[in-house]
Amino acid sequence: MKKKFVAITLATIIALGIPVSNYSYAETTNDLEAIQDQRKEIKENLSDAEGKIASVVSEIEELNSQIEQVNQRLIENQTLMKDTEQDIEGTIGEIETLQAEKQELEISIEKRYEILKSRVSSYQKTGGSITFLEVIFGSQNFGDFLSRVSSVNKIAESDAILMEELDADIKKVEENQNLSLEKLDQLNTMKQEQEETERAINEQKQQNEASRQALENKQQELVTLVDNLQAKDTNLTALEAETKAKIAEAARLAAQAAKEKELEAKSAEPVVQLAAATTNVETNSVKSEEKVTTKEQSNTAGKQEETRQQPVEKTEGKTFTMTSTAYTLESSGGSGVTSTGIDLRKNPNAKVIAVDPSVIPLGSVVHVEGYGYAIAGDIGGAIKGNKIDVYVPTHKAALNWGRRTVKVTITK
Repeated sequence: MKKKFVAITLATIIALGIPVSNYSYAETTNDLEAIQDQRKEIKENLSDAEGKIASVVSEIEELNSQIEQVNQRLIENQTLMKDTEQDIEGTIGEIETLQAEKQELEISIEKRYEILKSRVSSYQKTGGSITFLEVIFGSQNFGDFLSRVSSVNKIAESDAILMEELDADIKKVEENQNLSLEKLDQLNTMKQEQEETERAINEQKQQNEASRQALENKQQELVTLVDNLQAKDTNLTALEAETKAKIAEAARLAAQAAKEKELEAKSAEPVVQLAAATTNVETNSVKSEEKVTTKEQSNTAGKQEETRQQPVEKTEGKTFTMTSTAYTLESSGGSGVTSTGIDLRKNPNAKVIAVDPSVIPLGSVVHVEGYGYAIAGDIGGAIKGNKIDVYVPTHKAALNWGRRTVKVTITK
């Protein structure tokens, strides 16, 4: 909110002989109330932002815990993948070993095959019933050859054993090779599953990281908001102090102007004024509601001198619980000018209260509960001790105020 301080200084007003205007005082008072309202709103916003920050921090901590768990799962899965890779390498080594053994067996089989052919040829030469060419060229393959040779009842028993061993070796190599290939397929399947698991874990990790980043950004925005609110509150605190100082200065200048006018009046002609306040009754139906205090003013030179000479205890910052009534221009003795020189006719909306100077010094700036900031600028015959009379512009406002108990704080 813009500061709405008046352009014409109080010193200029006093130099022109014009009492402190309601405009300058009321505007400054309104500014102070607006500043205090703004500070209250800022503090509420600060509390809300700090609560949101705490919530975001809690969410970030929970996400960090989830990310830690995901990282642990990722480490475990990578360990399994390494073990699987090692198993695959081991299986490949077994297959290579079996392939080498198979090649050696095939060479051995080929040699034994040549031996068998030689023996069959020898058998033919010795008069066997089966010719060498029938055995060799009549067979479709090596298996058929073995079958044909086995059917020859003239082959030596040692040759039959040799062929059985060869056949068993070939089957063993094939079985081991098939077993290794099956195991390799299983390991490949396991590796594929683990890779898919790793992809899923990485996706979850990325989502968690993105969520954490979003929360951290939100946290930073809230921290920035808190910093800005605190900076605004600091500025408003300084502005509040400045406004209070202006109100106090206005009160001081008003009191000073009143004293100067009083001295001028004394030097010209001693004047004794006695004013009795009477309460006007507007209608018979509201007579019972009228509680407006009749205010009497006595501005005799003797009483004013007594008021000036009476020592007053320093009361700045004190708070009193007081009984309050209200008075109007008509009940202020008819002159419309307070004991400190404030002309209520020219300032009908001024915030002025009548006090007992022994309790609240004249010229003090006070805050009255339900009334606002005001100047202790008047006295009254019935205003004694913890009692005040607040000035209001209309009779209706006085009726509405009535008689009440209020807290009064002296600010300056």
